[in-house]
Amino acid sequence: MRQAAGLALAAMLAPALLGAQAITPAPLRTGEVAFAMRATKVNDFVGHAPVAQAEFHGTDLANVTGVVVVHLVDMHTGIGLRDTHMRHAMHADSFPDIRFELVGVEAGTTQGDSTAATFRGNMTIHGLTKEIRVPGYIVLHGASADVTATFPLDMREYAIDPPTRFFGAIRVDPITTITVHLSFGPQ
Repeated sequence: MRQAAGLALAAMLAPALLGAQAITPAPLRTGEVAFAMRATKVNDFVGHAPVAQAEFHGTDLANVTGVVVVHLVDMHTGIGLRDTHMRHAMHADSFPDIRFELVGVEAGTTQGDSTAATFRGNMTIHGLTKEIRVPGYIVLHGASADVTATFPLDMREYAIDPPTRFFGAIRVDPITTITVHLSFGPQ
């Protein structure tokens, strides 16, 4: 989730990652964050949420900034009661959004049409803001760019207690695996 913001912005910046070209804004076509959860006594599960907002400002990687937002109310696991427990654990009524503010992008190696990048920024979840660095990849297709990243997130770093049920017999692992997919370009 926290990397979604940085990855969205990096997709729009992909031309600059591949050379000294100026950054050309591109609208977000689609964006989704998936979170894979492990749990005891029940099946592991994957939830999804669309990216609600993504924008950036700047002319090259040296000065780019931006923001990406995901609304907790949009996070779904396929079971309504589990969604309710998840939102309750994250105090969604008090902290309705996950927000990433991009402060910089570091270009990595390029192989074919794919470029590795590290996105630096500030992730806010559950009212707490942490500085993070997120690895990801950008793939260019003409005027379009796709971004994908997978990384671990420890809920406890954001003061979120993983849900438990039945007197602790069912526990959700505090480490979740986040996967971000974003596509930018003409609609």
